[in-house]
Amino acid sequence: MTNFDQQAIERLLGDFAWHADRGEGVALAALFLPDAVLTVGGNDLRGRDAIAADCHRRFENPGRKTRHIWSNLRLERIEGGTIMTTAIQMTFEQYDPEKPAHLRLNDLFDSFRKDESGAWRFASRLIKREMALSIPA
Repeated sequence: MTNFDQQAIERLLGDFAWHADRGEGVALAALFLPDAVLTVGGNDLRGRDAIAADCHRRFENPGRKTRHIWSNLRLERIEGGTIMTTAIQMTFEQYDPEKPAHLRLNDLFDSFRKDESGAWRFASRLIKREMALSIPA
């Protein structure tokens, strides 16, 4: 893996957080290969349409605000044209500024492959909740 490959993968992680926090389902789904699987909350979202729809569904409540922060990116292995990584994600979520926010600490298990244009994309992403906390308002 080159420095360019690593930077492209780091950009995907950052872009995932950015688009998820703004409810930009189509842009979020474009980070994935067409047949990719995103597993979140025990649900497998297969393909870009399902990924985009889930992102939009999460933002149907206009008071909902999230911020995602990732860290601790680790290259686990490279198999053929697939790169597998792990990382940690913190998700802050609030529905009402007068009520406690929630913090979830998740382990991320990602695999990346290049698309037809040669750009790295998520081939799969598993978001596994490890801790959940309430933060007083």
